[in-house]
Amino acid sequence: MTDDGTDLYTPAQFREYQDGYGQRDPDEVHAHAGIVRDEKLSRYLSILETHYDPQRCDRPEKMPGQAKDLRHVRDIIRIEGTETARRAMANGDMQSLKQFTGDAGQRADISGIKAIDQLRAQMTGPAPMFYEWAEPGTGKSNFACLLGQLWKEQHPSDALVASNIRTLEETDEWTDKHGERRDGWLANYGELNEWLKQDGDPMHNEQAPKLFIFDEASSNAGGGGKDGYDTKQKLGPLTYKIRKYGGSLIVIGHDGRDVHPLVRELAVCVHKEGLKEATFYEDVKGRKGVNPIFSVSGIPETDWRYDDKEPTTWSWSSGEEDEDGVDPADLSRKLAIYTVITAKEADPDRPNHEIADFVPYSAEWVRQRWNEYEHDSDHRNVVGEVTELTA
Repeated sequence: MTDDGTDLYTPAQFREYQDGYGQRDPDEVHAHAGIVRDEKLSRYLSILETHYDPQRCDRPEKMPGQAKDLRHVRDIIRIEGTETARRAMANGDMQSLKQFTGDAGQRADISGIKAIDQLRAQMTGPAPMFYEWAEPGTGKSNFACLLGQLWKEQHPSDALVASNIRTLEETDEWTDKHGERRDGWLANYGELNEWLKQDGDPMHNEQAPKLFIFDEASSNAGGGGKDGYDTKQKLGPLTYKIRKYGGSLIVIGHDGRDVHPLVRELAVCVHKEGLKEATFYEDVKGRKGVNPIFSVSGIPETDWRYDDKEPTTWSWSSGEEDEDGVDPADLSRKLAIYTVITAKEADPDRPNHEIADFVPYSAEWVRQRWNEYEHDSDHRNVVGEVTELTA
C-alpha cells in the first residue's frame, strides 16, 4: 500500500459508480459486485436482477420495483457482506473496506449552481405541482427527478417520494394498510390511492409531505388507445385527490397537447427545450406555453439514480374499492362540470367534442352544462367547491 493511499481511491470511486453516482451509468455491474464474494451466490443474484420483472408476478403490486429490494436478496447481501467485511478486517484488506464505505466526495455537488437556486425557489410554496413536456431526448425524466431532488431537500426527513419509474432509487419505503413495508414504486392507481391515504383523513390527521412523480410520457398512459384515453380523463381527478391530501405532483407529460384542464389550473407548466434549458409557464395550450414565468439554463443532471432506458408502466385500475367516504359518481360529475366550465372560460371557442375527451360524458352533455352555467348561473357552487379544495 502506498503512503498517499492512492490505491484506496479506486475501490471507493468504484462504489460510487456502482451506486449510480459516477460519470457513467453502472450498466456493467450489479450492486452486489465485490460485496458478495461467493461465486455461486453472486451468479444467482446477477441472473435474478437481470431477469426480474415484477409485472410478470401473480401480485405485482406486492413486489418491489427492483430485485435488489426483495427481502431474501437483502438478507443474502447483508450476510455475505458481513463475512466479506470480517475477512477484510482480519486480513488487513483495506481496499475491500474502502469499497464498503465509498467516498461521497466523489459525487457531483449542485448546490452552488445558479440554475439550482432558481429551481429551488419554486419549491417553497405549499404542495407544488408541475406539468413537464418536451421532445424526446431532451432529458425530461432527468429534469423531473432534479425537481424531485430539490423538493425532498426542502422538506422534513419524513417526506415521502413515490413514482411509477420502477428503477428510481430515491423513492421512499412506506407502510401499507396490512402493516407491510413497501418500496416507493407505484404501478397503478390503486397503489397510489393507498399510498396517499396512509396517514388517514387529512381533516383530522397530520399528513407527511408526499411527492408523486408520474411518467406518462414513456408509459402506456401517454399513448393512444384506451390507456391514453383513460389518462386524459383521469389525470384531472388524480390531481384533485393528490391536492386533497396535501401532496405534490410532477407529471412527465407527452407533448403538451392534451393536458387535463385541472392539471393546467393547479400546476406550473414546464417546457424542457433542451438538455440544459427549460421555461416555466402559467399554462400550456396546443403544445405551446402561455404567459412565461421565467427561463433557466445550465441545468445540471440530477443526483437521483434511475434507468433512463426503462419503459415505465401504469394502470388506471384501482384493484379495490376506494374508501374515501365520497360517492365516486358524484365526485366524477362535479369534476366533469368543473372541467367543462374552466375549459370554456379559458377558451370560449374550444369545440365541445374536444372538452368531452376529458370527461366521461358526450359533447352534447358538455354543451348543456356550459349553457346552464352561462345562461342560468347553475353549477357555480360546484365550481366554488372544487376551487376551494384545490386552492
